[in-house]
Amino acid sequence: MNDRAYEKRFSEHPLLWVICGAAAIFIHLFIFFRITEAAGEGLLSFVWLILSIFMMLLLFVSRRTKKISSAAGRKWTDRASGVWMLFAVFVFFFILSIDFVKKMAGLHISSGIGLFVSFLLAAVLLGMGVKQANTVQKTMIKVPTSKLPEGCERLRIVQLTDLHLGPFAGLPLLAQILRKVRETDPDIVVVTGDLADGRLTGRRRETGMLRRIRPKLGMYAVTGNHDYYDNIDEAVAFMESAGMRVLRTEAVEVGGIIIAGADDRDHLVKERWNLSRSETMVLSYNREQKDKFLLLLRHRPIVEKGTEGHFDLQLSGHTHGGQIFPLISSRHRIPGYARGLKKLKCGGFLYVSNGAGFVGPPVRLFAPPEIAVIDLVRDNEGQ
Repeated sequence: MNDRAYEKRFSEHPLLWVICGAAAIFIHLFIFFRITEAAGEGLLSFVWLILSIFMMLLLFVSRRTKKISSAAGRKWTDRASGVWMLFAVFVFFFILSIDFVKKMAGLHISSGIGLFVSFLLAAVLLGMGVKQANTVQKTMIKVPTSKLPEGCERLRIVQLTDLHLGPFAGLPLLAQILRKVRETDPDIVVVTGDLADGRLTGRRRETGMLRRIRPKLGMYAVTGNHDYYDNIDEAVAFMESAGMRVLRTEAVEVGGIIIAGADDRDHLVKERWNLSRSETMVLSYNREQKDKFLLLLRHRPIVEKGTEGHFDLQLSGHTHGGQIFPLISSRHRIPGYARGLKKLKCGGFLYVSNGAGFVGPPVRLFAPPEIAVIDLVRDNEGQ
């Protein structure tokens, strides 16, 4: 699989900044001229122009320079500018929508009324998105299997993924997530990548909070793409200090099931017979998997050919469920499966979680943050 597009953050691709920058300038100027048309060249148009210039510069400084080095400074400047950019996009979208309705229905709506409605709807939509991003839900899933150990009728696994703790998601969101995890009383907690972002040294409050989960059979984690973007060694050390066993192309037997962890870049490394490193790892448990449930943890929602039919359940994340629907973003360009539970043709299940955190502005639309609660339940008919 060609992974060159994902070797670094999308925000670090110069061409992306040129395209997005040009689009942002166009949108802000479009709204400026609409304000001028409705209210004249007065205070409103001047305020919009100044705010537009300031917010675009703030986003550039927070993302493309090291002028703002502290995590707190980066967090709030990135959030403020990101929310503003989304607001401008929503206003632009509603102006065009109202223009279309006016033309198709032959309505006579003044430019001032149309602009007011556009601003109001954009503010409401943005408020909904901020609320949704900060309201984590529990998604309950049942996976029937005949491979549970004798005497075990249910094994509860909680999946956490894409928390992005640091410049994006903060301690209040983490506290909410962990409270919901404790409410489920899990046997096992798994983390499928992108736990944190930014500098990871000295973040004892987060690791202390995570260590208090204490599921009966432990916590297990795999790496994600953001772990490689920043510092993979720091990311692994952070997860280990939070009480997690990090599975890097390895598997462990826990509670009568096998948990196999694919490192984020395993699918790019070819080994014998042109199999990837993660394919080789999964296939090495082929004999055990006939009798024991094999849970595969992989950050990206891809199913490799060599692993098809050789796992019972794969848990993935990475997509954020799109995060901001219907805007097209990097979350919609990721190869692999979309969010939700799938029963695969080759046998086994795949669950792709929306994740619990966010990247960029603290906004989610129609892609609610979640923790997935997966109950493996005994299926006597399958025996």
